[in-house]
Amino acid sequence: MKFGDVLLNFCEWIWRFMILNFLWVIFMVSGGVVLGIMPSTVATFYILRKWVQGNFDIPIFKTFKDVYKKEFINSNKCGFVFFALFAFLAFDLTILYKMEALYSTVLYIIVMTVLFFVSISFMFFFPLYVHFEQNNKEYIKNSFIIALSSPFQTLLILIGLYILSYIVKGNLGLVLFFFMVIPGYLIMHVSNKKFKHIQRSMYY
Repeated sequence: MKFGDVLLNFCEWIWRFMILNFLWVIFMVSGGVVLGIMPSTVATFYILRKWVQGNFDIPIFKTFKDVYKKEFINSNKCGFVFFALFAFLAFDLTILYKMEALYSTVLYIIVMTVLFFVSISFMFFFPLYVHFEQNNKEYIKNSFIIALSSPFQTLLILIGLYILSYIVKGNLGLVLFFFMVIPGYLIMHVSNKKFKHIQRSMYY
């Protein structure tokens, strides 16, 4: 492949990421942020899944808008469960942090571990949501199952996110254009391989 073709391909990817990240922000804000973040993120991962699978011809704006509207209520129902868990664990940590008893330190570590696990499950929720047809209970349950059964994928994603954060730290202007999409692409790419392995094992 010629250098000019490589450069053109790189610029096309940058343009796709910028547009998709812009749509994520706009639609999230249009939903009042609180109600907009879940359907906007689901729509983003839906398009990222298409790109990971090699489908670059989908109309980005129309697809994003259609998925956003379709999944607005359902994705917020799932989001409420996760946010309730986050709020509960954050409240527990606040209480435990103020306590001086020895056992409170042990409990604090346990709650922090649970919080980390819930965070990883939430991370896997979005690629799972756009990849499989399930009900809300199964989406949430399987997010936890995948988080528990995917230590290698989790480590790979965390290393990738650390590298991305290191790059962005020196170029804060990138945050505005790629804050959601590039980490999302990494998560979707790794998750897609995991899901393919799961689907193959179901047939053998």
